[in-house]
Amino acid sequence: MSTFYKNKVVVVTGSGSGMGKEIAIQLAKAGAKLALNDWNPETLGETVAQLGLESDHILTQAFDVGKREKVYDFAAQVIKHFGQVDVVINNAGIALAPATIERTNYEDFEKVVNINMWGMIYGTKAFLPYLKERPSGAIANVSSVFGIMGYPSQGPYVTTKFAIRGFTETLRIELKNTNITISSIHPGGIKTNIVRNIEKVDDEQKEEMAKGFEEVAPTTASQAATIILEGIAKGKARILIGKDARSIDRLTRLFPSSYEKQVLKRIDNPALFDE
Repeated sequence: MSTFYKNKVVVVTGSGSGMGKEIAIQLAKAGAKLALNDWNPETLGETVAQLGLESDHILTQAFDVGKREKVYDFAAQVIKHFGQVDVVINNAGIALAPATIERTNYEDFEKVVNINMWGMIYGTKAFLPYLKERPSGAIANVSSVFGIMGYPSQGPYVTTKFAIRGFTETLRIELKNTNITISSIHPGGIKTNIVRNIEKVDDEQKEEMAKGFEEVAPTTASQAATIILEGIAKGKARILIGKDARSIDRLTRLFPSSYEKQVLKRIDNPALFDE
């Protein structure tokens, strides 16, 4: 890890587990000061305990990033505690159990949109004025390979990840001549707890889904965190994580209107999407 992060104040949402936790661990080792969020106070506390930072080097708040007032309050507390912010990584996100868009109820759709999309928008806009006050700053928003291609059974998740990509790329153009770099992050399969955190699924089914996901996920959360932090430090506009992400990026560029044929070939249970 370069000296890029030493003494910088870095905000990381969704840092209770997975990539967010690993990002926090690597940032602490790099000498950064951390402002951490997660919706789960217990897992957030576990991350903090593992970091072992002094109180003047860390600030934490457990809240739902889909609540605008909570995000803005967090931003104010970060400035009060540290006096500055240098990097914001909007990482928090959730997924649902597989279901077609037609079968997904509005309540579930709205929950994913609120956390994944609005949480990213709030996190960007709340901190942007403070980032502009610094000699340099960075915003990195975690999209997905599903922000590059459509995928059946994950409509709400795909919708939000495309939104994150579009928002981030637009923001990058708007801030082209400023001191702030903007990165859109597109992980492929990452070994995280996102499947185990899916609601409305019994524990046995959830565990089966998680094991299946982990078997095909080629990248660990620690490896993903390293790629993300190196990409931000280099000012990369798009950060692809994993061989699968790079393959999907190539596939959609080469076959933008027909890549779904390849997607359907790789789905274990196409009947899931039939009425």
